[in-house]
Amino acid sequence: MTAIGLAALERQVARERDILAYPAADWVVPGRAPDGSVPLDCAVIGAGMFGLAVGGLLLRERVTNIALFDAAEPGREGPWVTFARMSMLRTPKELSGPELGIPALSFRAWWEAQHGAEAWARMYRVPRTAWMEYLNWFRRVMALPVTNGWRLVSLQPVNDTLFQLGFATAEGPQTRYARTVALTTGAMGAGGYAIPEEIRRALPEGRVVHAMDVFDPAVFRAKRVGILGAGASAFDLAVVALDQGAVRAEVAVRRPELPRDNPRRWMENAGYLPHYFDLPDAQKWKVTSYLREIGQPPPQPTFDACLERPGFVLRCGFPWDSVRWTGSEILVEGGGQRAFYDQIAIASGFVSDLALRPELAAVVQHAARWRDRYVPPPGAEDARMGAAPYLDRFCAFTERDPGSAPWLSRIVTMISAANLTHGPVASSVSTMKYVAPRMVEGIKRALFLDQQEADWTTLLTGEHAELRPFTLPAANLPEKAA
Repeated sequence: MTAIGLAALERQVARERDILAYPAADWVVPGRAPDGSVPLDCAVIGAGMFGLAVGGLLLRERVTNIALFDAAEPGREGPWVTFARMSMLRTPKELSGPELGIPALSFRAWWEAQHGAEAWARMYRVPRTAWMEYLNWFRRVMALPVTNGWRLVSLQPVNDTLFQLGFATAEGPQTRYARTVALTTGAMGAGGYAIPEEIRRALPEGRVVHAMDVFDPAVFRAKRVGILGAGASAFDLAVVALDQGAVRAEVAVRRPELPRDNPRRWMENAGYLPHYFDLPDAQKWKVTSYLREIGQPPPQPTFDACLERPGFVLRCGFPWDSVRWTGSEILVEGGGQRAFYDQIAIASGFVSDLALRPELAAVVQHAARWRDRYVPPPGAEDARMGAAPYLDRFCAFTERDPGSAPWLSRIVTMISAANLTHGPVASSVSTMKYVAPRMVEGIKRALFLDQQEADWTTLLTGEHAELRPFTLPAANLPEKAA
């Protein structure tokens, strides 16, 4: 197949969307806000890949009074061109993404339209920056109503069916009302990340960075670099540091050996992805505990890229028990090892704690956590897992105390903290095909139940004629009885 060009592909998208448009009738009865305005039927917070998928599905289901809000500037939503540093996505290229079941909207179709089928066949995995370009194209083709530069700072229920959302913008504070909310803010929306305070205090300004920081990689040039972490981001940073001219880049792993197994890839099947949610809580806890216990290795291409570069060092069994500044360099000690660095980086992941998100204070006050619903067997306790939100089938928050906050069912979320409830890859591309439609079903369900009385009135009094008015010809009139 030769490259047909994006213009031809976009015509194909329009045709396929038209073919799948049924039912195309508008059905949502508008709501009313306290100020007399018509509230959004759904406010989507975050316009990264999950936010775009949810927005696209809502439009297809004729929930059209929506808006997507993102704090980033256009084209910089999500990690792809900010703090992500891998050369390619970590998921297989064949995985379905936000294309809504429309083949012409897929990354593969987008790529082949520009580069041809042979280029797709040669590709091992999706280039990171190409994924961002694809998401930008998806947003444009779907005409999604995204507002950039708006950061959510408050989410308060007005009543059981309406929210007031406060935003910080360049023009000052802004307020919007919405009947449902979809939180699609990834790792940051689950809590955030931080450099351990004891390390920050111990070192001069600029000597430590975090993998999720946006910084000039030239900071590594001509430096001895130490990186704490065993995941893919740590190895990504090592590659970046060495490519920037670092003298040495050492990845320090607390475990005695680098993990090699990654059963998450095996889980990417049509059983686990859609039905993990249906597992009993005890089984979900066991699965998640096991995955945390065995860890997760970097992708093979990333690890190979490190090994190919002179100056790369892998140190296992090296927890950073002590980090201090000697006056001219950084001394790190732990596990019977010591090392001297000029620059260090923390790549130990993010903090999953909704209490760190001030905009979600009302949610945190009332939402159930796993520790409120499940007691693990002795020896299987895990405080971090216990702090995860306990979500329902539609990815909505649930009440800690029944009846205290029924509005929680109108806030659906797909943040990394949702993985315990919806699967270890729930917030990745891997399961978007299954999870995003469930989120949209939850939103639609709330809106539909809101208008049951209005729908009943329309059913009884509306115009539903199937046949036009008619007069039977005389020949078709029944004969009168003699």
